[in-house]
Amino acid sequence: MSEILARIRVRETSGIRRFLYPLKVVLKLPLEASSAFPKRNQLSLVDIHGKPVPFEKSPIDPKAVIKAFRSVPDLTASYLWTLYFAVFLSPFEEAEFRLTLDELRADLDDPLQLDNAEGSVILAPTDVVRSTQKRLVIALTPRGQISEIVYDGISHLRGETAITSPSAEIVENEQAWDFSLLMAWVQDKILYTNSSSSTTHTEISACKSWATITYKLDQPQPNDEIVFTLPLAITSSTLTCDFGVGGYVFGKLNVNAPEIVWHTEFGDAPYAKWTVATAGRVDYIGEVETAEAFLPQRWFHLIDSDKALAVAITKLPEGCQSMTVRLTHKGDVSIAFKLGDAVTGPAEFGVCYHFLNDVPAIAAATNPQSILLPPIVEVLPLDLLHLE
Repeated sequence: MSEILARIRVRETSGIRRFLYPLKVVLKLPLEASSAFPKRNQLSLVDIHGKPVPFEKSPIDPKAVIKAFRSVPDLTASYLWTLYFAVFLSPFEEAEFRLTLDELRADLDDPLQLDNAEGSVILAPTDVVRSTQKRLVIALTPRGQISEIVYDGISHLRGETAITSPSAEIVENEQAWDFSLLMAWVQDKILYTNSSSSTTHTEISACKSWATITYKLDQPQPNDEIVFTLPLAITSSTLTCDFGVGGYVFGKLNVNAPEIVWHTEFGDAPYAKWTVATAGRVDYIGEVETAEAFLPQRWFHLIDSDKALAVAITKLPEGCQSMTVRLTHKGDVSIAFKLGDAVTGPAEFGVCYHFLNDVPAIAAATNPQSILLPPIVEVLPLDLLHLE
């Protein structure tokens, strides 16, 4: 019997079918096993029946962290590893996986996979970072901003994505990155003249046409505003959109209705008051009573004749006063987060862009909800194996 190094349990708790869903978990493994990873490829991830599951591993290297981000992490990170893997789960299904010392390997049989593990990524500090998959190409600038999306030959962008903040003048910026068969990420840290800093982390899954961007501002100031923008390439004169705001609100954008704005105010109590306005006219108003109820509603779609952009708001910082989503008939997308006047500590903002082709005008709401409500991943103790 193969030696079992770790047990991982995954639970689907939201009633959504998961197709090759990308997950990750940090494992603390024995030092002798960790040091063997770079030298021999004798690790497998298997399900409870012994069937191999596609996975990749990435070491959490304290030297790299120190070099890239000028911080001194816990030295125990020298034997911490991040495991990326992909699972199929039915609604409310629970599954267990085991990391073992053997040579069972599973190919990633999915149309979005990388063409090969080596040679498919071009990485140069003065050039773009290009992750080329069988059907999806996402190009990143050296600063980690998305500059190009091509999916099945259809271009989704007409310019670069951007994040603007009221931070001081930039002193310098530093990058770190990692690529594997299942996951690619680029991280950019900016140091400012006022001694504050920000970090932008862009993560791309090889299983889904997702790009997840997390922006962290270490020393936010009262009433700071962080704005994510994305210029979508548009091929039709009329766009449709829908919002998850506690109920489904649908809208239409054209020259007669050039702009739709979804604005949400967060009060002292855990509730969210929202409005949806078309061309300056408030058409809808409502309230979500609890933060838990608002979580699966933080999404929207913008759809033209042959493609769609689905956006999930993955992170709202504590002390966020409001969120404003602005869509235009030209394809401009912006998400603005406004902090309150009593903000303390770091503030983290996150969005996940999901790029889709050939979707109906009324898109499936479970796409962004699946992002916002991922399966629960747990590391189980090995000493319970004898109970099974």
